[in-house]
Amino acid sequence: MSVLSNIKAFWARFEDEQDGLLEALKTKNYEKLSAILEVLNAECYEISGAHFFVEDRYEEPEMTFDTGPDKTSQLICRKMKELAPESVKKTWIMNDTLTPLSQKAIEASLQIKDEQYSLFDMTAFYRVDVRTHSFLVDVYCPGFSLIDNPEYKREMAIYLVELAIGEKELEAYVSNIDFTDEPVDGRDFCNLTELYTVITDTAQKEGWQNYAHPLDIYTVFKPHQDIASDSLRKDMKMIFTVHPPLIEESLGSKSDVSLDLKAHDGEYGYIYYVNPFDSEEDAKFRQALSSQIETLLAPLHCAKVIGGDIGKSYSYIDLILFDEPLFQKAFAQIREQLKNRVDLHYRSFDGAD
Repeated sequence: MSVLSNIKAFWARFEDEQDGLLEALKTKNYEKLSAILEVLNAECYEISGAHFFVEDRYEEPEMTFDTGPDKTSQLICRKMKELAPESVKKTWIMNDTLTPLSQKAIEASLQIKDEQYSLFDMTAFYRVDVRTHSFLVDVYCPGFSLIDNPEYKREMAIYLVELAIGEKELEAYVSNIDFTDEPVDGRDFCNLTELYTVITDTAQKEGWQNYAHPLDIYTVFKPHQDIASDSLRKDMKMIFTVHPPLIEESLGSKSDVSLDLKAHDGEYGYIYYVNPFDSEEDAKFRQALSSQIETLLAPLHCAKVIGGDIGKSYSYIDLILFDEPLFQKAFAQIREQLKNRVDLHYRSFDGAD
């Protein structure tokens, strides 16, 4: 099995259930809808780690893969959206991450003691950090003071903000989220349901970078150790990635992120080669090569470039593999095609060639 075959199996199951799902949405048969979604959600979670829900928003059927901030889930669900059958794409609005104020968010409620609170009962107190182009948000709920566990309130505040503004804006523009038991004097505030508009208006007004997707947000790492080693993956100078937890883990010699993807039948790995120029030309060469490899791999859906680095001795192109055997066949052809320019090699993040 592979991520690719699992995705194809999911969409085959979805097509079998699609007519019943659409009918249940149209007639508001929530019992039937729940039964169908239970099966689809379980299968989606098994292959991607994301939950799956549908809604009939403005009388248009809409589906959402609720990945949260997990980059492995985001990468798989982005591929799921990409590989959806054309008949499904024509019928459904498709979201591969949580959108701002979905129907799920509007209907969400938090029960504290005997009271129910919706997002409309919450207030966001915020500060704008113009230096980092981000918001610091404290969520106030009238019932928070009745809860003794601060960690639970903090986790709930993060989830509530995610529901209100969606995953993309959360990752792009919010640097810190906390709770407050009381309104905060002297701080800008808005209803939590208005926070998305406040953030996007501020980002546009201040000219902050705009992103189409959470996976378009690159993070740069500079390893703490002095660059003394010439050995593989130990010579890195500056790393850029859409998957910070993977890089943090690899720098710390851990493997939880890689093992999580393996549990979903995929693999994280990297293409590497000896720097050909030992000069600034290495950066241009790596960038052009990375783009070329991404273009060659894209039609096969077997792998995707997720970052890379130029090291003291080697350069790296980091990948997620959706189908390892198919990738190896494609990589053999790429190596042969490019052998007169560069000698490419591949290794998984867990150390296997």
